[in-house]
Amino acid sequence: MKRKITPSDVFDINKKSGALILGKNRLDDYATKFLTKYCKQALVEPMPLPVDDILKDMGLTVQEVHLSSDLDVFGCCLLLDADVDIYDRETGKYLSTSFSAGTVLIDPLSESLYGEGSKRNTLIHEALHWEKDKTYFQILKVKNKNESEKLYPILCRQSETFFTPPEGKNTKENEVRWLEWQAHRLAPRVLMPKNCFKRKALEFIEQYKASGENTIYSCDTLIEDLSSFFITSRLSVKYRLIEVGLEDIISEFSDYNDVYEEINSNQDFVRLTPVEALKIIDSDSTLQNWITERHFVYADGYFVLANSQYVTQKDGKLFLTPKAKKNLSKCVINIREQNFVTYTNTYKDLLGYTVLKKVEGIDSRLLTFHPKYQSPLLNEPEETYQAFSQQLASYNEEEEIELIKLLGDPTKTLCNCLWFLMENRKWNYPDKFNEETGIHKNYHGRIKNDKANNMTTNVLMAICVGMQLCTRITQKLFDKSNNKLDYYKDPDKTYIRIMDTMPGLSLDDFNGILGKCGIQELGSEIKE
Repeated sequence: MKRKITPSDVFDINKKSGALILGKNRLDDYATKFLTKYCKQALVEPMPLPVDDILKDMGLTVQEVHLSSDLDVFGCCLLLDADVDIYDRETGKYLSTSFSAGTVLIDPLSESLYGEGSKRNTLIHEALHWEKDKTYFQILKVKNKNESEKLYPILCRQSETFFTPPEGKNTKENEVRWLEWQAHRLAPRVLMPKNCFKRKALEFIEQYKASGENTIYSCDTLIEDLSSFFITSRLSVKYRLIEVGLEDIISEFSDYNDVYEEINSNQDFVRLTPVEALKIIDSDSTLQNWITERHFVYADGYFVLANSQYVTQKDGKLFLTPKAKKNLSKCVINIREQNFVTYTNTYKDLLGYTVLKKVEGIDSRLLTFHPKYQSPLLNEPEETYQAFSQQLASYNEEEEIELIKLLGDPTKTLCNCLWFLMENRKWNYPDKFNEETGIHKNYHGRIKNDKANNMTTNVLMAICVGMQLCTRITQKLFDKSNNKLDYYKDPDKTYIRIMDTMPGLSLDDFNGILGKCGIQELGSEIKE
């Protein structure tokens, strides 16, 4: 009986838009078509693909630029003359820059952080856009001729690596996402053509077999050999071995479960304790940038977008909304958990990951973050975060405006500024001040009478936390004092991390986290 044709079997062109329509069962067919045109030899014998030569034959030029602050964007191909936002790592700002059609932009950090295989994958990814999507954008340009909307190039985002757009959603945005889906899945197939890749894998296995009767077959060794031969990432090789039908063979190898742990046996969206949240942030700058640049806050064990749709506040604490709990992938950073297993190339498989080791008795596990396992939906406009920040209990626009005036007045002291805030909170009596800050009651009168302008960092920070002030205002108060915050050294670094990601914590909760991090609690030694 003839098999029924499904959408997964389609290989066609949308005659109205010029967009390639490609089902998952036809991906290798398109890869073959591409290589037949640009490197037919790669279909005849296993070989590392001459990526640079292919781009040159296609008339493409490559420029290295930084494309994102959080390393999500690694590449971009200009299908039309257009402007692209380039990130300046020194100033921390984006600058719109013009480029000509046929220019491939690639972030140099793609290779330095994730290896040569990642760079080669990105370059082929962009070459595929030039080959299959140029007509689509040319038609789109004609359709938009009388409209003010600019056609922004497709960006190669790590967070779209495993993303599949919804079917049946007939919008331009969704159509472009399908073109990106194609490029993500085609690039490894072009770099490792099905038949030649399978032949080379079986060839390596035969070589291992020939080394002796007591040979212990190793997935780790096979993946490393294939990765080195084709000059691709180990993760791409892992998936390719399954895609070409070799899973039954390699699953019998002694280390299959260990090496494929990352793919087969992980848990997504793991909840973190406050201490784990802080430690994993501090372990790598990539995650720090994701949290800072995209405005995530810690709530209910997750880093969630600071948006009132997803976060609510009760008694000064942040909680996920019911909508967020039902749609974690749309609003929460995906922290994954997997067994911690060691084999020869473990460190290579964790290249580019943010990793926190978690030990529970004799069980060791890893908490990991990688841009590839994040949803591309985790983008919110700046105004969304600002709107949410105004809902925090500590935020009062009128109070902030008046405080900024006091801070900028050279005739006003630190105590004057603090007393203004204390009066607004009705901290009129020493007992209330002590309850909220943990600081000795005597400080209440000293601040009121302008006699405590030389207070220590510990005292001032305890007051700022007790007032539930945000990092921005806390920094301004410290600037008014004789103390300076060190963003890169503890205890200040941990103070700032908590205030940034867990706004609105009470002093008791704040101190609870400090204690578990081995840092002296605020107000704990203030005796006078």
